[in-house]
Amino acid sequence: KKINAEIASMPEVMETAKIHIESETIVLVFPYYLALLSGLPMIVERFVRAIENIGDLTIFGVCNCGGYEIVNALPSLKMLRRIVRSCGGNLYAEYSLRLPMNNLDYDHIPIPINRNSEDIIRKSKFEIDRISNSIMKRKKTRYKMLKNMFLVIMDPMFKSMRPAIVKELREKAHEPADTRLPYNELIPLTDKSIRVDDQCTGCGICAKVCPVGNIRIVDGRPEFQHRCEMCFACDEWCPANAVHHWSRKNGVKYHHPEVHLKDMMKNET
Repeated sequence: KKINAEIASMPEVMETAKIHIESETIVLVFPYYLALLSGLPMIVERFVRAIENIGDLTIFGVCNCGGYEIVNALPSLKMLRRIVRSCGGNLYAEYSLRLPMNNLDYDHIPIPINRNSEDIIRKSKFEIDRISNSIMKRKKTRYKMLKNMFLVIMDPMFKSMRPAIVKELREKAHEPADTRLPYNELIPLTDKSIRVDDQCTGCGICAKVCPVGNIRIVDGRPEFQHRCEMCFACDEWCPANAVHHWSRKNGVKYHHPEVHLKDMMKNET
């Protein structure tokens, strides 16, 4: 809104095989996602690959992250840059914006970090102003060389941690230990480990908020279709607290206070 842009949700425009962007400029806003493996939500990659006139666009990337930029956002933006380039485009500039983690899991971060969600959101508004002004003025990425150097230095550590993450995904997907499925094929299958308890009322909210249509209501219960993207929407927005994603601590429910259920109802009829 600050840059007077037309706002569109990626899931809502993914109904066609090819996407033509009428504007000369596009700003891609997305959360970081398994940064040690890819960093880019799979739906964002599909969206980018579907843009048929990507070579004609000025593209900005804005990555929301719950931790430190250097660990969460930089690998994600690097992956976006790589995919855009492979499709014949160019990522003009990239930015990161810290927001609260949607699982509020900060215990794994070995160095002190601000955990106060209200304070994080308050500070994010100033950063949003800075990013918006930079986009309006067509500014390039700040400290690009320094950030790239950090990624080179950290890459061996990231690689050493990847097998453990893939192992967990394999277990949650109920795949055998010797499976050769890559992580991007394991992730959709991890919905096999999402638990729905007896509090479920069959209201269908989980199906309506799922951005990829992964849930059907069958005989009054959610049935997962094995194309999950691990966004936690079904867990977060269930009014009966009946859906429990395996990657969230029991009882943890959090979403940005300015986001409401109606904002999430992609499949509402």
